[in-house]
Amino acid sequence: MKFETVIFDLFGTLVNHFPSSARQMHREMVAVLEVPNEEFNRLWSRTTEMRVIGAFETVEASIQYVLDKMNAQARPEQIRNAVALRMKYIKEALRPKADAITTLKELRRRGYGLGLLSNCSVEIPLLWPETDFAGAIDATIFSCLARLKKPDERIYHLACERLGSKPRSCLYIADGEEHELAAAARTGLQPVLIRSSSEESLSVLHTEAREWRGPAISSLSEALALAGIETSRK
Repeated sequence: MKFETVIFDLFGTLVNHFPSSARQMHREMVAVLEVPNEEFNRLWSRTTEMRVIGAFETVEASIQYVLDKMNAQARPEQIRNAVALRMKYIKEALRPKADAITTLKELRRRGYGLGLLSNCSVEIPLLWPETDFAGAIDATIFSCLARLKKPDERIYHLACERLGSKPRSCLYIADGEEHELAAAARTGLQPVLIRSSSEESLSVLHTEAREWRGPAISSLSEALALAGIETSRK
């Protein structure tokens, strides 16, 4: 089948999985907020679903929510500093994989529509214009703005609508978090797993990746062949 569009996941696909530096980020955040590390991290973890579906319109609001749950207070400048730390670490995590930008450019040069479908909190769309991906993708669907998250089939339909393409004409490339590939298939897209270089690094959310028996690639550049683009070696 001739595909018209390619839709990518973000973390674990276009960029690496969120790094272990997240622990350091949280240590620095609680230091500037002057709150207990264990309690803050426990409550922050509980807000993951809320942040991903857009319960907080700003990073400040998400931090304030946790502080309120702790009955803790922080000065405005402390919250600003905590936000700045979080944004710095997340921006570093948004560095493209080695072959990401070249793959996107080649697909676009060949006339393919490009989409992004990411379960993420508000930091990602805020930082997106500052990344190397800015302008490289035609339609970006961030769960926190769409108020939908994978594997809800409606978010896949939304991505196809934004790209003006029917699901059957779309490749969906992702790392298999939260059974996103099976959901893409139910929606009518052609799902493709991009394998992690280290299976041991996958979280419990990646059960689908471990059990996947469908089409799979090991690097983004392999997506060119899946899209029907022949590459020549010189």
